Amino acid sequence: MDTHDTSISMDEDLRSDVGSSTNDSSYFDGPKSVSTDFSPGRQEGKALRAVRLIFIFGLFCAVPLALGVYFYTSISEKKQFEQQYEQYASKVLEAIGSTLENSFGALDNLALGVVASARAANQTWPNVRVADFSLRAAKTLSLSRAKVLVTCPLVVDETYDSWTNWTAKEGTIWVDETLAVQATDPNFYGPIVEEYGTVNIITTGGGGLAPRNEGNQFLPSWQAYPIVPYWAPYNFDYISALDYTTAHTDSLRSGKIVITNPYLNPDLNNPEEVESAESNAAWLYPRIHPDEEPLEPASDLYFPIRDNVNSVATDPNEYSPVGVFAVTFYWRDMIRDILPSSARGILVVVENPCSATFTYRIDGPDTTLLGRGDRHDEKYHDMEFESLIIELGAYRIRESTYTGPGLDDEHCPIKFKIYPTEDTEATTETNAPIIYSVATLLICFGSALLFLIYDRYQERRQRAIVESAQKNHAVLSSLFPAFVRDRIIRAKDDVNDGYTPIAELYTDTTVFFADIAGFTAWSSTREATDVFTLLESIYMRFDKISRRHGVFKVETVGDSYVAVCGLPEPRKNHAVIMARFSAECRKSLNALTKELAVKLGPGTEGLMMRYGLNSGPTTAGVLRGDKTRFQLFGDTANTAARMESTGIPNRIQASRKTADLLTDAGYGSWVTKRDDLVDAKGKGRMQTYWIEPAEGGLALSEPLAVSMRESPAGFNVGKSRLEQLIDFNVEVLENLLKDLVAFNRSLGSSRKKSSSPSFSPAKDLKMPRDEIVEVIPVPELTRRNLSKVTRGNVDLPPEVASQLRDFVMSVAYVHNNQNSFHNFEHATHVAMSVRKLLSRILKPLHQSGGAISRKSSILQSTYSLTSDPMIQFAVYISALIHDAEHPGVSNGTLCEEEDSLAVTFGNKSCAEQNSVVVAWGLFMCDSLSELRSYMFLDEAQLRQFRQLVVNAVMATDVFDKDLKQFREKRWEKAFPKDDVSTISSFSASSSNLDLEGDLRATIVVEHIIQASDVVHTMQHWTVYQKWNRRLFAEMRSAYKEGRTPKDPAEGWYGGELWFFDNYIIPLAKKLKECGVFGVSCDEALDYAKDNRLEWEQKGKEIVRTWMEEEEIETETKMEDSVEKATEGSSFSSIDENL
Repeated sequence: MDTHDTSISMDEDLRSDVGSSTNDSSYFDGPKSVSTDFSPGRQEGKALRAVRLIFIFGLFCAVPLALGVYFYTSISEKKQFEQQYEQYASKVLEAIGSTLENSFGALDNLALGVVASARAANQTWPNVRVADFSLRAAKTLSLSRAKVLVTCPLVVDETYDSWTNWTAKEGTIWVDETLAVQATDPNFYGPIVEEYGTVNIITTGGGGLAPRNEGNQFLPSWQAYPIVPYWAPYNFDYISALDYTTAHTDSLRSGKIVITNPYLNPDLNNPEEVESAESNAAWLYPRIHPDEEPLEPASDLYFPIRDNVNSVATDPNEYSPVGVFAVTFYWRDMIRDILPSSARGILVVVENPCSATFTYRIDGPDTTLLGRGDRHDEKYHDMEFESLIIELGAYRIRESTYTGPGLDDEHCPIKFKIYPTEDTEATTETNAPIIYSVATLLICFGSALLFLIYDRYQERRQRAIVESAQKNHAVLSSLFPAFVRDRIIRAKDDVNDGYTPIAELYTDTTVFFADIAGFTAWSSTREATDVFTLLESIYMRFDKISRRHGVFKVETVGDSYVAVCGLPEPRKNHAVIMARFSAECRKSLNALTKELAVKLGPGTEGLMMRYGLNSGPTTAGVLRGDKTRFQLFGDTANTAARMESTGIPNRIQASRKTADLLTDAGYGSWVTKRDDLVDAKGKGRMQTYWIEPAEGGLALSEPLAVSMRESPAGFNVGKSRLEQLIDFNVEVLENLLKDLVAFNRSLGSSRKKSSSPSFSPAKDLKMPRDEIVEVIPVPELTRRNLSKVTRGNVDLPPEVASQLRDFVMSVAYVHNNQNSFHNFEHATHVAMSVRKLLSRILKPLHQSGGAISRKSSILQSTYSLTSDPMIQFAVYISALIHDAEHPGVSNGTLCEEEDSLAVTFGNKSCAEQNSVVVAWGLFMCDSLSELRSYMFLDEAQLRQFRQLVVNAVMATDVFDKDLKQFREKRWEKAFPKDDVSTISSFSASSSNLDLEGDLRATIVVEHIIQASDVVHTMQHWTVYQKWNRRLFAEMRSAYKEGRTPKDPAEGWYGGELWFFDNYIIPLAKKLKECGVFGVSCDEALDYAKDNRLEWEQKGKEIVRTWMEEEEIETETKMEDSVEKATEGSSFSSIDENL
C-alpha cells in the first residue's frame, strides 16, 4: 500500500474529516481511550509545596553567592586584560627599540664597509664609489625596514670641482650596476629604466644649480638604492633642496643619528594638503609595493659617516665627518608584524612637537592609520604607556654590542604613547562570570530541584507516551479499518504462538479499480518530480472524495487506485455509492489534468482513467510481515480489476452484478449495455455495462468546487493546441529566467535597465555555421559561485514577462505548423526532453570511476552545467527554435532544388542556419529590449548566450559529414578510450582542468539537444510510433508534391533499423559515457533497444497499415470534393432556371 499517499491525505484532512461519515468514524476511534489527565494526589501536592519552599529558600541564599562569584570573575578578567595589555604595550615599545637597533647596526656596518672599501681603493672623500654598494644597501634596507637609502658625501667649496669631474667619470658606472641588481631583486617593485640622463653639477630640488659660495657645504646624492632614474640619479643637494629641515646638518654637526619630523601626513579633508603630499611623495611611488599606501607618515633618518672608523666618537671634535646616509622609512613599518593575530585594537600615538601627531591601530600583525591627532579613548587614558624614541634607542643600544653613533636628543623629540581600546578589552572578555554564576546557582538549587525535575520528566514521559500512542493510532486508523486496527494492536507478533490471522468475509461490497490510460508513455517523457506531482495530486483528490462518500481506500499501486464500499461498515447501497464515487473521481480528474497541463506540459490534459466496478462478496484482511497492509482477495476484486483493464479511457465499466444492483435500486437509467463482449483474463467473454450516473447525483463539495473554479485560466479547453503549447513554454522559461536573474544577482553585479546589450550586425554576426566553436568557455564566476540561489526572491516585471511571452509566441508562429513533424509541437517535445535531461544531471559530492574520476568537486564533476542557469536557459531556447521555418524537406533536397536557403547558406546546414537567423532576428528586435536588458548583465553574457544557441542548434544537423568529423575528433579529445584526456595529460593545473571541463560541457550540451531531437525513439513505444508516423506523413507529403524522387514507404522499415543501429543506440551509449546523467542514459538506451526490437518485428506491417489508411483518407477527400462540386453545379442550374 502507498503509505506516502495515505500520509498526505492524513496531514491535510485528519481533523476536518473525523466523523464526517460512518467510515471516517472507524478511522479514528482508537486514541480516545488513552487519557492524558495525570493530576497528582494529595501527598504529591504536599511534597510539591515543600519543594517550592525549599526552592525559595535556596533562591534567597544562592543569589547573593552567585552575584559574588560574578563580580569576582569579572574583576579577574579585568586584571587579565590589564596584564595582557601591558604585555602588548611593552612588546610594541621593545619592538620599536629593536627595529632602531637593527637599523642603526645595519647602517653602522654599511658605513664601516664603505669607508674601508674607500681606503682599500685609495679613494679620497668625497670622491668615493663602492663597487658592490647596491647589494650592501639592499641588505641594509631589509634589516632596517626602510624604503630608500642614499649616500650623501660631504662636498665643500675646495672639493667641488674635483667632485663634479668625479661624478662625470664614475656616475653612470654605479647607476648601471644598481639597475642590474634591481632587475633581479624580488623585493624591488618599480620599473626598470634603462635610458636616463645625468647631471654632473650639484643641483637643487627644482633642477637649478646649488649656490656655491665660500664656506658652503653640500650633501649631494650619490650611490643610492633603489633608484628609478626618471630624473638625474645623483647630485641632488640635500642641504639646499631640503632647506625646511636641519636634520642633515645636525647629524654632520653632532655626529649623531637624527630622525626628521614625520611628513606625508596630510589632512585628508584638505585638498591642498593632499595635493602637496602627493607631489612630495611622487618620488617614492615607484620604490614601494603597489599595494602599499604612499600617503602615510614617513621620516628621513640621517646617519653620519665617519672617516676615523677605529674610534668611537663622543665629542664632535674627535671625529671626521665625510657624509651621511639618508634613509627614508614609513612609521607603519616600525610597528607592523609585532603582535600575535589574537591582539586587537592596540593604539600607537606618535607625538612630535615639530609636526602633527598621528595614531596607528595594531590588529595582530597588521597596522592601520587612523589619521591625524591623538585618537585614543579617554576612558583608557590612565593605562597609557609612553616613551621617547631616544629612550627606546638608547636602551637597546646600551644593552647590545652596538658601537656606532647614538641617537640625537636635541632635534624634535618623538614620543610614543600606547593605549588599549574596547576591542582589546573584548579579547579577554568571556562568558565565564555568567557561567560560574549560573553554575553556582545550579549547585545551590540542585538538591532542591531534584524531585521537581524528576516529576517533570515523569510528566513529559507520560505525555510523550500518550502522544506517540495517538500518532500510531492515527496512522493505523488511516491504513486499516477500526476492527483490524484494534486486533493488530492486541495481536501477538509470533504466528506460531497462537496467532489468529486477521481476515473477514464481507458479503455485500463493490470494489473499484482505476488506472491512468497512457500513463507509461506519458511518464517516459517527464521528470520524476513531474510524475509524482501528477500522482499525488490525483490521489489526494480521490482521497477527499472517498472520505466524503464513505468509501474505504485500500491502496495505490503505481498509477492504479483501489477502493471498496461495503466494508468494514456494511452499506446497503454500496453499488450506488461507488457509482457516484467513480463519476465524481472522473470529473475531478478531467479538471485536474487541465490545471496541471501548464506545469507538467502538453499531453497532460489528455490523460484519462479507465474505471472498473464489480460487486459481490469480498475477503479482506491483513497479511502480516514486513510492511503489513490491508488487502482484498477473491473473485470480486479480480473481476473489478478486469473491468478496469478491458475498459475504455474516461468510461466507467461495471459487471452484470453491479449493473443489476443499480437497476434494483432504481438507477437503471445510469446503466447502458456495452455493444461488444469483453475477453477478460481468467473469466472468458463477458457482457459488461457502461455506468453514467445522473449529473444531479454528483454534487461537488464546496472545497472541490472552489478548487475547480480556480483552475488556471491560461490552460483550458477553449484554447487552441498551439496556445496551450505557448502557455507551457512560457511557464518553463519564466522559471529558468528567474534562476538566471537570481544567479546574476548573487554575483553582486548591478543591471542597467536603460540599455539593452546588442551586437553590431555588420561587424559581429556571421553565418551561424561559421560561428561553431570547439569549446564554449564557462565564465570563471560560475566556477567560483557555489552559493545556492533561489528563484523565490525574483519577481519578473510585467513588461519582461509580456515580452517573454511575445517572443515564445513569435517562435511558435514562425514554425511551419502545417508540417506533420517539424512543427512547434515537436519543438516543445524536444524542449521537454532537454528540461528532463538537464534535471537528471548528477550533483554528487564525490563520484568515482568514469571520465570524471579525476575531479571531486561538484562543479568539475558536472562540468558547471548545474551551476550556470545561462546554459540551461540557452539550451531550452535552442530546442524551441531549432526547427523554426523548417521547409519540410531535408537539407539535401533543398540543395538539389537550388532553393534560396541553399544559395544563402552555401548548401550547408540550410534549415538549421535559417532557424538560427530567423529566431535571432525575433529575439533582437527592438520590442524585446527590456527582456534582453533584464536577462543579461553585459554584452559578454549576450555573446555567450548566442554562442550556446548556435552550437546547440547546429548540433541537430547530424548528416553533415564535415560537422560529424569535427564532433568525432572533439569527442576523442574530451572522452578518450584510455581515460587520459589530451588536455589534462600535459598539466594538472587548474586552467587545464577548466579547459577540459569547458570542452566536456560543450559536448554534453550538444548531445543533450541531439538526443532530445530524436528523443521519441528513446521513449515509450506509443510515443515513438506517434512521432514516427508524423515524420512518415511529412516525408510522404514531400514525395507527393514532387519534391523528393523516392517514395519513403519503400525504405522506411529498413531505414528506421539503420537509424537505430547507426545513430540512436550509439547516441544513447554516448550519453552514458558523458558520465553526468545517472540512470537517465540507461533508461534511454533500454527504450531505444526495445523500440528497435519491436519495430523489427512489426515495422513492415505498420508501414503497410499507414499506406492503407492514407489511401482511405485520400479516397474520402476525393469523394467529398466530388460531392461539393456536384452540389455546386446543381445550385448553378437551379439559379439559371430561376
